[in-house]
Amino acid sequence: MDNQTTMLDETDPIGSVFAPLLGLPCWNVRKGRGSFLTFEFGDPALEVREPIAPTTTASGKIMASWRRRTVRPIGEWHLWIYCCNWRCSARGSEIAHSESEDEKIEAAAAELDGQRLRSVRVDPIKGTSSFAFDLGALLETWPYEGEALDEQWLLQLRQSYSFAYRNDGRYSWSAADLPADQETWRPLPRGKTGAGT
Repeated sequence: MDNQTTMLDETDPIGSVFAPLLGLPCWNVRKGRGSFLTFEFGDPALEVREPIAPTTTASGKIMASWRRRTVRPIGEWHLWIYCCNWRCSARGSEIAHSESEDEKIEAAAAELDGQRLRSVRVDPIKGTSSFAFDLGALLETWPYEGEALDEQWLLQLRQSYSFAYRNDGRYSWSAADLPADQETWRPLPRGKTGAGT
């Protein structure tokens, strides 16, 4: 592995992986599919996907999208909240949660957009996490009830390494292109469950 793996201190994985993001404003915060939320952090770059020649039978709509070149801005770090319950509040009032209508979820994304990440805390026993921001927004996650071992969120260094947090409180740090069945899931060290103030 290259020197990117040295970014993660296995004695303090949450603290070391989020240290470069603390104090950075998140940008391009968006509602994705369903209730997924995505965030960009750090210097922007353009991600260009060249047209794809269909290799299987696909719908006309999908084939039309594959024939197009897509260009989008991405950050140095990409945070994806998915496969979990979540709640976004600001200054003590709930804005939206993962079961809210699309308009409320979009309002939560707009509230978060531009705020600086102040801290990240996880509770590996409960499988929860919280992301606190400088202008009063708080994003909290917790597992779906009765679900299998789902990932709640993933933090990816641009086209390099990914840190994933699972609902059993375990984490994975691996090359972004490593197949999911080859990931190694480790327990978080006791007492090392946060970053920031």
